[in-house]
Amino acid sequence: MLPYIIGGLLILGGAALSFFVPRKIKARNIEIKFMKTTPIGELKALLEDSEKEGLHGYRHYVELKGSAGSDDPEKTPYSKRDVAYYQSYLYQVYQEVHTFRDDKGRTHRQLVRKEAQMGNQQSSNPITVNDRQTGDKVYLDVNQSGLKLETLKTLDRFEPVNNMRKYDFFSGFQFSNMGSKTLGFRMLEKTIPLGQQLYFLGEAWLEGNRIQLGKPGEKDKPFIASVRSEEDIVQTNVKNANIALVFGILIAIAGIAVMIFMR
Repeated sequence: MLPYIIGGLLILGGAALSFFVPRKIKARNIEIKFMKTTPIGELKALLEDSEKEGLHGYRHYVELKGSAGSDDPEKTPYSKRDVAYYQSYLYQVYQEVHTFRDDKGRTHRQLVRKEAQMGNQQSSNPITVNDRQTGDKVYLDVNQSGLKLETLKTLDRFEPVNNMRKYDFFSGFQFSNMGSKTLGFRMLEKTIPLGQQLYFLGEAWLEGNRIQLGKPGEKDKPFIASVRSEEDIVQTNVKNANIALVFGILIAIAGIAVMIFMR
């Protein structure tokens, strides 16, 4: 009886994965392809006209493309570059002795390299999406709920312990207290550089004299803020849909195999 229960669950799970996930991704791609890019100046005029007509708080679902900027650029902690946005991570890289026995009962000791995250931080100032030709810009609050910014990895550097003194950021660390097996530190930065081309799909509204960007009120509407192009996003979605379809079929086949061979 148990094999039929397990097999049935696998078949149902595989069928759901191969049907619903690709369907959802396809609907998302249709939404992206259907939208036409609105120039920022045109969006500004539309929102201002809506405000004049008494539609206070009107939110417009829109696709925008422009260059990344910031009214107050922040400096990355490790590479010290001014950017529109950053996420930084610090890892301790160390060696640990791993003891194990082989199939003959002999004990072996092996040095294993590991990483432990020590901290992370991100910038908090709004990102601006700019029209290079007209100078018009809109604002994206990076702290808003539901926002998943797609960034670029612009730094991934390992520094041995002896080299860390050249970084002011590490002046307060006591390396001797962090273990004799510490090899060094890995610094990782993901950023949106100033001038980077951005793709945005979401809602826009007037807040005072500024146009703000944010998550759509309808949960099924795509919400995208990415350094990737529209074409790249669509192609990645197609790839993910195909992967989900294949995995779903494989899981369903595994369920059938369980029901046949484990009964």
